[in-house]
Amino acid sequence: MRELLSPANAITFSMTGAEVDLVDDRDRKRAFMTDGRKLQKSKDLNYQEIAAKFEGNRLVTDEKSPRGDKMSRTFELSEDGRQLYESLHMTSGRSNTPLVVRYVYNIPARTSSRP
Repeated sequence: MRELLSPANAITFSMTGAEVDLVDDRDRKRAFMTDGRKLQKSKDLNYQEIAAKFEGNRLVTDEKSPRGDKMSRTFELSEDGRQLYESLHMTSGRSNTPLVVRYVYNIPARTSSRP
């Protein structure tokens, strides 16, 4: 649960085919599989495969929280492309109380490497 409430300071996304990889500054990797393939269970706490799909320009997951409650994440770029929003949607407890946590990551401006 600590991972969910203490986000990384920096993340990097990359995409190869139907796999979207997120690596954070704590060397944790999440592989979002968007093609419905069977996910591999990892014993490595720093690697996780997660089912995901694209809904328009958003990447949306369907997963379980560390406590086994229903959870989903949504990643999307801001209108100006300068920020990435990550929203966690969880329900917890017997009353299925909704909880939404939103993180905002600033995307650094590209620098020119001209001589």
